[in-house]
Amino acid sequence: MFRIALAGPSRVTVALSSRVPSRSLSTSSALASGHSRWSKIRHRKGAADAARSKAFSGYMTAVHVALRKGTDPDQNSDLAKALAAAKAAGVPKENVERAFARARKIADGTGKAVTFEAVAAGGKVALMVECVTDNQSRTAGRVKEMLSKGGARVSPVGFMFERKGVVRVNPIEGQADATFDNLFEAALEGGAEDVAEVEGEDGMVWEIISGPTDLASLTTHLTSPPHDTLYELQTSELAYLANDPVEVTEDGEGASVSEAKVETVMKAVVLLEEESDVVRVWTNIDE
Repeated sequence: MFRIALAGPSRVTVALSSRVPSRSLSTSSALASGHSRWSKIRHRKGAADAARSKAFSGYMTAVHVALRKGTDPDQNSDLAKALAAAKAAGVPKENVERAFARARKIADGTGKAVTFEAVAAGGKVALMVECVTDNQSRTAGRVKEMLSKGGARVSPVGFMFERKGVVRVNPIEGQADATFDNLFEAALEGGAEDVAEVEGEDGMVWEIISGPTDLASLTTHLTSPPHDTLYELQTSELAYLANDPVEVTEDGEGASVSEAKVETVMKAVVLLEEESDVVRVWTNIDE
């Protein structure tokens, strides 16, 4: 459920194949291909967990964004505000502690970013599991154990995803110039590849896609004057976007996957996202 993937000094990808197709700038209002996000499928793990996930994810997003500027709340006012808001909202202390632990591992060089690739549901569902660990063997064992509980196994699926930067913003209320057209122009200036209106956790949001190396500069561009007075940053993250999301149907005929198999896969996703070393789980499941 975390929205910020912390970049580290070193990165290892397990069983990774790579293919990065080009994406042209567009203003499509439809959900862009490959956006199989936890927010889109969280209801599959039960109404109670879904409500909790929705309530906490926004606060943890703010914490992760702020941690990019440093781990000391006394020196980082954004972090202090984010922590206060998370505490007031009842976000579990262990969630925040895990975020800090990962950030510190990256900062002191003891943590390594590792991505595990897996397949499930007879090869129809692909998963990318992003981790930060100081013990790759331990993490690999835990990831494989959690995957097996959802009928998944480690297998190369990296070619089924694109690595992209994803920024989401909302227009600031009362700002007449906070239009989609103006955002489009600002995003283009900042190096965006795609701009779209998509469904977020709390309604429609505007989403900007960039190349992975352009994410930081694009985020800075959109959060600097004059754009910071027009648009409010919701999330900024490196993402794995599926090239061809798999459709979920009742019976799972053809290339689609059945609802029952998705339920099984989600058991593994839930368990993985509760692991201390796991930062983010991406799938190719579409709605």
